[in-house]
Amino acid sequence: MDSYIRKIRDESPTFQSHIYLNHASTGPLHGRTAEALKKFSTHWAESNFEEVYVACEEVKSQFAQLINATAEEIVFTPDVTHGTKIAVNMLEYDKKSNIVCYWNDYPGQVYQALYLKEKKNVEYRPVPDKKNEILVEGFADKIDENTKIVLLSHVQWLSGYKSNVKEIAKIAHENGAYILVDSIQSTGALVNDVKDWDIDFLTCGVAKWLIGPNHKGLFYINKKLIDEFYPPFAGYHGTDFGSRDEPYWNVNKLEFLPSVDKFMDTNPGNLLYYVANAGMKILLDYGVDKIEKRIMHLTDYLFEKLDELKNIELITSRNKENRSGIVNARIPNNVEIVKKLKEKKIIVSSRYGGIRISPHFYNKEEDIDRLLELIKQYHS
Repeated sequence: MDSYIRKIRDESPTFQSHIYLNHASTGPLHGRTAEALKKFSTHWAESNFEEVYVACEEVKSQFAQLINATAEEIVFTPDVTHGTKIAVNMLEYDKKSNIVCYWNDYPGQVYQALYLKEKKNVEYRPVPDKKNEILVEGFADKIDENTKIVLLSHVQWLSGYKSNVKEIAKIAHENGAYILVDSIQSTGALVNDVKDWDIDFLTCGVAKWLIGPNHKGLFYINKKLIDEFYPPFAGYHGTDFGSRDEPYWNVNKLEFLPSVDKFMDTNPGNLLYYVANAGMKILLDYGVDKIEKRIMHLTDYLFEKLDELKNIELITSRNKENRSGIVNARIPNNVEIVKKLKEKKIIVSSRYGGIRISPHFYNKEEDIDRLLELIKQYHS
């Protein structure tokens, strides 16, 4: 274990008392994020928010680094699902239109397709899987010249399956469709590249693998499309507020900003982005390439240990090209086992009939050893 990982663990209030292997749910509290919470309270007490504003704007540039975009293509959203809502609601649909999405994707994705089906009579084309694998061919079978948008999570929240975004985006564009990628189970853990993928929209949250707080999101829109679309929702943060003296906003005319910020229809909430800024710096200081390699090493080790158990079924693919930081193993009495593990201060999740385990780069092999030691005990 290198000195940076040791330092991150030593500074974390969570790791002082817990073995935390639940990043697919939410991130633990780290030393830097805990310090950011304290500093924000000082700024609040002094009514001095200039440093806060600067740090919040840094979040855009840091997130842009993590997905190979520019800060000018990033806008704040209330959460990851809101980004999907922006994308699907600013498109125009007719009676032939359809929307394509993996049938068992995160509800925030699927529900947008179902909503359009109910509200606007847009045909919803669910993509099946093959033993939890989401194949390119499955999307190719559903996408056609009437597809308006394809919704896809880069990494699936239940199985950890990593899809071939680049190939699916190519099929979408060949048929004149847009594509939106939900990267909340990927950004911060794996290398993301919106330019190489050639995607139109990406939505993410600052929690989970980005180790920030819950309930704040980030939305990417390809800069070539910013001027093309009219915001689907109106909010005063997406308009020109003019001077801070009277009259502030022009309430006689709706004038959106000429930048990506025109899509920001709610108050961003500075506290949570201020904390998120500190979390992202932890990742960028180590480097996402190194993070991905470290996570793949840990999940390799986890697979080896799980192979020692009897009467389990791996939901997660073993194929390297489809792997992520999530490993899910179906085990009898999974819910009860997860509760017992929590009593021992080991944090994982029960999902889809299995125990979902999601280590980050600062976890160590000993964390996995202790986890499997107790699972064997409770499983026998």
